[in-house]
Amino acid sequence: MLISGGPVDIAIDDRGVVCSWPSEAAKLFGYERQRALGSRFTELILPARLRDVAVPPGTAFDVPAVHRDGHELRISLTLQDGHGLVQQLAERTPPDLELFLRAERATADHDLQERHRLLTELSDLRTEFIRVASHELRTPLTSIITFATMLEAGDDVVALDPTDRQSALGVIRRNAERMQLLVADLMLLTQLETAETPLERAPVDLTALLTSLSTEAVVGPGPELRGDDALLQQLFHTAVAVAAIVDDTDRPVSVEAYHEPGRWTIRVAARTAVALTAERLLSMRIPHPEHPGEHRTGALALMLGREIAARHGGAMATAVDRHGVTVRVTLPDA
Repeated sequence: MLISGGPVDIAIDDRGVVCSWPSEAAKLFGYERQRALGSRFTELILPARLRDVAVPPGTAFDVPAVHRDGHELRISLTLQDGHGLVQQLAERTPPDLELFLRAERATADHDLQERHRLLTELSDLRTEFIRVASHELRTPLTSIITFATMLEAGDDVVALDPTDRQSALGVIRRNAERMQLLVADLMLLTQLETAETPLERAPVDLTALLTSLSTEAVVGPGPELRGDDALLQQLFHTAVAVAAIVDDTDRPVSVEAYHEPGRWTIRVAARTAVALTAERLLSMRIPHPEHPGEHRTGALALMLGREIAARHGGAMATAVDRHGVTVRVTLPDA
């Protein structure tokens, strides 16, 4: 129950310095007007453990305050629009500031841990991608150089009939096209990371898109999804292809889409009889969504998927254990 008849209004400036000190405040905290004016509000009335806290504005908090003689009292404190409204309490009625701060710190710690996990996972992806991309570039380059050298050599060194010559030219062309696709993927990754190209926001038929990738897809009710149709097709193709490539159990890949407040979640899962590791998944070859017969490494495919999801304001997370893989994509519904 409140002891005082009403809140005491103490004016403070944008630096938190006391600008007015009514007689009710002097009575409540024991400081005369001359002592209070010009002092920092939080340093004047709050215990040392709370003086550096940024109190959220507009909310009444149950706060421990310190009287001039050193004893603590409980007050209701509201900071808003250059005013501190204080009122002595006999019992705790508003949210306790210290409990609020502990909850805020716990949330911040959890967010920090999750961010560290994602950054670590992304760093692992990049490391694996650089390793695999180096191999992807080296292999076609070696073939191109080898067959180009063979074609340059005179007939006294390497005798080639027209059929052999045409085959060598075909090898050079195919490997050059592979490199061209890899360069295009790298350019797409850069564009997504730097947001160079504006993102198209058009309605996307999520049910049609997922069922075209898996006949086992189950899509729950929810609002329409908006985004870049071509990029989202790549994203979901990657999610399903990653699961399908590891599935060796003859069971269909599980695809489930459901709506939660403010977002869609798409979960793709597959089981494997052979023990799976993240390193093995990242080095596997995933079918290219736009070029039949061509492949991306798992590392590049997942990096592109993550950036596409992030570009839409969502996220893509991949969980690997020895029994299989789960790919979870979340996207805002507006």
